[in-house]
Amino acid sequence: MTSEKIEKKLALLPMNPGVYLMKNSVGTVIYVGKSRCLKKRVNSYFNRHHDSNKTNALVAAIDDFEYIITNTEVEALILENNLIKKHNPHYNILLKDNKTYPYIKVTMKDRFPRLEKVRKVAYRDGNLYYGPFPSGYDLSRIIDMLSRTFRLCTSKKAVGNDGKKKRPCLNYHLGLCQGVCQGNISPEEYAVSVNKTVDVLSGKVPPDFTGLEKQLKELSSKFLFEEAAEVRDTLTALRKFFESQKVEFLKPIDIDFWGIAEAGLRVIFSVFSIRGGKLLGNRIIDFERYDDMSLAEALTEVINRHYDIDLIPAFLYSSLMPDGDDSLLEMLSAKADRKVSFHVPQKGQFLTLLEMANNNAREFLRNSETQGKERIDDSVIDLQTRLGLKKPPIHIECTDIAHIQGVDPVASVVVCENGKPKKSEYRLFHIKEAMGGDDPASIGEIVRRRFSRLLAEQRPLPDLFIVDGGITQLHSAMHELELLGIHDQQIMGLAKKEELLVQTDGREIKLPFSSPGMRVIIKLRNEAHRFCHTFQSKTHTQRTLRSSLLNLPGVGPVILKKLILEFGSIENVVKATAEEIVERCHIPLKTAELIINSV
Repeated sequence: MTSEKIEKKLALLPMNPGVYLMKNSVGTVIYVGKSRCLKKRVNSYFNRHHDSNKTNALVAAIDDFEYIITNTEVEALILENNLIKKHNPHYNILLKDNKTYPYIKVTMKDRFPRLEKVRKVAYRDGNLYYGPFPSGYDLSRIIDMLSRTFRLCTSKKAVGNDGKKKRPCLNYHLGLCQGVCQGNISPEEYAVSVNKTVDVLSGKVPPDFTGLEKQLKELSSKFLFEEAAEVRDTLTALRKFFESQKVEFLKPIDIDFWGIAEAGLRVIFSVFSIRGGKLLGNRIIDFERYDDMSLAEALTEVINRHYDIDLIPAFLYSSLMPDGDDSLLEMLSAKADRKVSFHVPQKGQFLTLLEMANNNAREFLRNSETQGKERIDDSVIDLQTRLGLKKPPIHIECTDIAHIQGVDPVASVVVCENGKPKKSEYRLFHIKEAMGGDDPASIGEIVRRRFSRLLAEQRPLPDLFIVDGGITQLHSAMHELELLGIHDQQIMGLAKKEELLVQTDGREIKLPFSSPGMRVIIKLRNEAHRFCHTFQSKTHTQRTLRSSLLNLPGVGPVILKKLILEFGSIENVVKATAEEIVERCHIPLKTAELIINSV
């Protein structure tokens, strides 16, 4: 329940853009957010119940809040990012990066620049950055090779900057540097080597591997295999970066492709980084949003935080525009000190690379949800995404009922595991309590019996349960689940004619027939229909045959019971001979012949 203090503050909130800070009972900042309209955004936390447990936990922990008005959304973006870094709020820690990729830093602000491996980009510090690189080990080899090839200084000290001679390093004695520490080269002469290195890193000039290849052959011919293996690994790392990962663009360009895959509130971003026309690798970001946060808002927040420590490319590509894209781009452009643009590709090579990033995001999401088990089928991920389910519907059950004008009502439950039928779990039911022809009551009875059995046997409940029918059948099933104390079961109805999925609140979802998830649902519904109607036909036939046998002279309930006990069913009796019936049931031959002739 919202406190009187918070209600008074909510009434005074302005309609301006700005940043808000949520605090707990001891005054600690637990969440920082931004909005183009503070009044609407902050009020949305307190005026309703949220589907997300984390959002409800955040709201329950809020004892007070503050807000800061800004003139523009850009200022709100920058201020939010700074406040998150300052306070490190508990409920803002939702962004999980699977790794931090390193960069090459060319220390251009030094009199004699050198190459360094760093994991954070500092904007406008006068240095050059190249990356990110997917392998820190390979990057160390690249730095070593470039430093040796162009004879760059490798000392971590600011050698030569003060004009005094330093003690010569080992590389100087080995002839691998130009003697910066000894004053043997001027900054102007040294800059020629630095510029050649920058040209190689930027993709303007291809690297020369002939020296390493010659060295490898010489070491191998002298049987110096350990040294040869070291050169071979260096050569492999260089070729992997400079050749095998090259993307055929007309000119060296810097682009990030943001692939997206979502399942419920979880969003996976796959960032493909292209630097100097080369595809350097894929970076996965795992983000969990609140239930009132749109996908575009999530993209904005992740991009804002991602480029706080990473190099901002000139172009960003994604399948949707971020929320407040103009403000975001203005902030990124100001930070990068050049224009940054955002695009949604429609065709060509850019669309192909974006689809690759999207596929990688979906693959990561699928594999992470399996928790070491079998790979989740595409249809399962498709259903979770399109239906907004909290967990992937790996185990799906579907029920159907059948009768002939209310006579011989039966039902079936069929099961699908990870997109495939699991026939060992199929179940058949005779409707015992509901009146014949009362479909909602029949559905309710089957749901009660099915879930009661699962609870009694302590078996896991299905991730998604589908009933054959619309909102009336669905409400009957929900009523039985509530009586059993099951309140969080994902359950939907499937209307036959329109092929609409009906949610518990009455909303209808129309899935494309071409989608993998919808194909599985239709297949499962048809399987439940086939299984149920086959059983109903068999049940009706048996009852009809039993009725006809009881009308025969000399055949009563006792003889009918003997027949079923001995042969198992009326169908097996039909296949037997009169002599076999006499032998097994001990009845007169005349009665046995009468039974055979009647059926």
